[in-house]
Amino acid sequence: MNKKRFKNFVFLLTLILFAITSCDNDNDPTNNVCDEGYISTAITNAFSTANGYDDLPEYMDLKTHEYRIKINANGEICSVGYQNPSVWTGDYIIEIINETTNASYSGTHSFSQTQLEYQNITPVPVNSGDIIKVMRTIVNSTSADQPVGRILRKSDYTNVPYPITQGNVEFLSSNFYGGGGPVPNFGQPYIALGFKVN
Repeated sequence: MNKKRFKNFVFLLTLILFAITSCDNDNDPTNNVCDEGYISTAITNAFSTANGYDDLPEYMDLKTHEYRIKINANGEICSVGYQNPSVWTGDYIIEIINETTNASYSGTHSFSQTQLEYQNITPVPVNSGDIIKVMRTIVNSTSADQPVGRILRKSDYTNVPYPITQGNVEFLSSNFYGGGGPVPNFGQPYIALGFKVN
């Protein structure tokens, strides 16, 4: 009889531990993951060489690079990823605006010149179907070559035929302006976002 009770106790304890460790309370930031590949993978796949795009690491010399997307999942934007070009070690103002709810983030950032670097931000909540505007604006540049950034452009030099859907992300438009422009839908800026799915 003691063996049976012990087995039942172990089984119940195992069941409780499994339930505790497999449940995710989205209000607890210690057990959630910011998926840094969520938007970068969508950008890379949607605007690939196979789909007729060139990856231009230092292109488009206008101060603000912007794009709009729809994320078809509930969650929050939790980080931003970018790579400074070789000609710029300074700062950018990064803005992420949920145009549907007006929730937003704005902050000054500088990134690695050698690789895509992610930095945490104050989260921007997203409900499935919300429209998100993402902007990168250079701060205090002194020469015309410094505002360049990584973009993906059609190999045949035509405008990007938005909207483009990749998984749960729908790319809606892009724009480049400041010191010239605007130049809508010329290419897709490579400004990545980390996303935490609820």
